[in-house]
Amino acid sequence: MIHHQEEILEDILSRLPAKSIGRFRCVSIPWRALLSQPHFIKNHLNRIKQFRFEEQSLFLVTYESKCLFTTQLKNAHHMLDEMATFATKISFDNHQFDTEVLIRNVASYDGLALFEDKERLLLLVNPTTKEFKELPESPYALDPDASSYSMYGVGYDSVSDDYKVVTVFFYINVYSVKNGTWKSAANSPYDHAVGHVTSGVFVDGCIHWLACTTSDYSSVIVAFDLTEEKFRQVPPPSLVEGSNFVFSRLLTLGGCLCMSDSNRDYKTDIWVMTDYGVKESWTRFAIIDTEKSEFRPLCMLGKDQVVLVKNEETTEEKLVMYSLKEGRFKDIVVEGIPHEFGVGGTFIESLVSPHCSVEAITEE
Repeated sequence: MIHHQEEILEDILSRLPAKSIGRFRCVSIPWRALLSQPHFIKNHLNRIKQFRFEEQSLFLVTYESKCLFTTQLKNAHHMLDEMATFATKISFDNHQFDTEVLIRNVASYDGLALFEDKERLLLLVNPTTKEFKELPESPYALDPDASSYSMYGVGYDSVSDDYKVVTVFFYINVYSVKNGTWKSAANSPYDHAVGHVTSGVFVDGCIHWLACTTSDYSSVIVAFDLTEEKFRQVPPPSLVEGSNFVFSRLLTLGGCLCMSDSNRDYKTDIWVMTDYGVKESWTRFAIIDTEKSEFRPLCMLGKDQVVLVKNEETTEEKLVMYSLKEGRFKDIVVEGIPHEFGVGGTFIESLVSPHCSVEAITEE
């Protein structure tokens, strides 16, 4: 009877937002133990993913003060003429971040985000629970002064039930969150020092980047398989195959791998791979702005609302929402933050801990 009651309580609590569950952990020691169990965290995460297109959370960073904020967008608000949201300031001890690096190279998955601070130290954080972990320096990494660029990715290896961090310098290093250790993967057969220095995009068990072949420097989409820890290619859209698309951007929309590109006509083409790995499944839609602005897609709200970063002539970035059905824009007003800010990326609000090591699981 007691076990059945616990199951009912766990089912009810797993339907709550991650922030609410954090408060319930303070009720009592038994509740804290229940709400910290790995199986509860996974059940809660699976429920969140079922509705992940109804709510989206964003990282924001101010240009002047270099402070980090988060804000949440809800699909239910898009019916209004202007969408308003409130930003909340967050911090991780005394760590400071470079604004440009944070905007272009934040990797996230399942509520975990990977930041590089000003000292080039990697932090794995959960912005919802405010937990963070300083990753040890990889013994296989090059001297930071010897490398002018670095790219990161974070994802989940379902075979080993482990979150992994991947760093791309001249070599590939892989960090196991479960074991708390680095390893050196096989050298990449591709040239990664091209295009934008951006974070990798995790889809279908792989972290993806744009790169070039070392033979003829043709553009390719490469996927690093987290289980096999090897690279392979993903076919690009037929209409861009053979062209130089390394200056495009990779992202996910609606759970699918996407590629976006803004051209001189102020048109943003967005390609969506609706069936992963299938070349013929790439579909395209375009966003055109009469104000001659460029756009960086971020995420979907519902089935036809695309959240975009609008880049204007100034350094300031603005958030807008574009309706694929109606073909019109809507401003997103962010309150509680200085006017000039950059958008680092998206994340989901989960209970997944950056300390999910073998030792932590054993202790629980």
